[in-house]
Amino acid sequence: MLLRNYLQLFRQGIEKLENFGYTESIQIKEEIRPNKQAIIKAKIILVDNSVLYIKEYIDAKYKIDKVSYAYQYQDSDGRLIFRYDNAVHRPALRFKEHKHIKAEVTIEASLPDISDIIDEVVGYL
Repeated sequence: MLLRNYLQLFRQGIEKLENFGYTESIQIKEEIRPNKQAIIKAKIILVDNSVLYIKEYIDAKYKIDKVSYAYQYQDSDGRLIFRYDNAVHRPALRFKEHKHIKAEVTIEASLPDISDIIDEVVGYL
């Protein structure tokens, strides 16, 4: 998949929230870098004032590789509902890709697709 195709699919996933009237505002910043790399940052404020933050660092030289990512959804008071990421933890986790549920629990979780993230957020609305 080409980087531009991935970015288009990403935007379509976010637009799903907007098309169904779930958003108050959407901010997306795409930084295209040399060697088929990109950084995507998004902040989506939803109708209940919850917020979805998205960060992806993509290397698309040979395939779409999400080098690092974080999808954080929090309630209107800033409390974590969930976060998927692949950040290194101290002390180390037994797995790289994981999901934080609330602030207390971290479980192993595969890299989610943007449409899966959107569907999960909609489930909380």
